[in-house]
Amino acid sequence: MIADKEYEILELLKVPHSTEAGYRMLLKEFQEQLYWQIRKLVIDHDDAHDVLQNVFVKVFKGIKNFKGDSKLSSWLYRIAYNESMTFLTKKKETASNK
Repeated sequence: MIADKEYEILELLKVPHSTEAGYRMLLKEFQEQLYWQIRKLVIDHDDAHDVLQNVFVKVFKGIKNFKGDSKLSSWLYRIAYNESMTFLTKKKETASNK
């Protein structure tokens, strides 16, 4: 069950000596799903990987602020969507400035 996995990830991330395991588990559970969500929006494989990397940087920096008001997966998907939109906006601005 995904909810059990999400709970396990969050519990691992709370304890200083297990945060690395929590991050590994988070990547294992969500990296591919997030990649394909991003890829649908940005289309290009390399761009999708760049955006995904930005997503995980934001997640790792902000995980302590995750309040649990929603599922972890919902929070991750929202960050991925927002990062994708930011990327597309910047790409459009760059193209229009040429």
